[in-house]
Amino acid sequence: MIERLETKHLILRKAKLKDLNSIWKNIWSDKHIAENMLWQVTDNLEEAKKRMERTIKYQSEHYAYFVCLKTTDEAIGFCGVNEQEKGNYEESGICIATKYQGRGYGKEVVSALKDLVFSQLKGEKFIYGCFQSNEKSKRVCLSQGFKYLKSESHIREYDKMKYISDYYYLDKEMYEQEKNQSK
Repeated sequence: MIERLETKHLILRKAKLKDLNSIWKNIWSDKHIAENMLWQVTDNLEEAKKRMERTIKYQSEHYAYFVCLKTTDEAIGFCGVNEQEKGNYEESGICIATKYQGRGYGKEVVSALKDLVFSQLKGEKFIYGCFQSNEKSKRVCLSQGFKYLKSESHIREYDKMKYISDYYYLDKEMYEQEKNQSK
């Protein structure tokens, strides 16, 4: 299991108990962020502690990480990928705290995940999904070379909200071409 990824400004690493206050304050309690995610807001510290325990266990078994600032190690988001079938990976959630958006951190995270999928895990395809209404996420994805794949209707489990997800893909050949062009 790959424990840590690094970008210019960020460290993507496994969650630690010391991250509780920053991840709760920056992400889990933010109603605005939760609108475009599949999880419910965590309203209080007791629930956040339980969520942290589940997160640490989940991250120990998956390619899932907290996104932390290099300068302070503050947890400002999360990200990850899951292998759906042999060689095909899908992002399992990418999120940057509202107050840290617009600084290029989302692009750094997606770039690091692309390198993880194609260079380290030797993947063949990477799928990126987001709520159709999430324009910021869509822009990050498209800026990283992903191409539109499909749209699907879903119902969010906890509140039965109907939503449409747009899915984008990047395959190994596209990734290699992008790497060669940037040399």
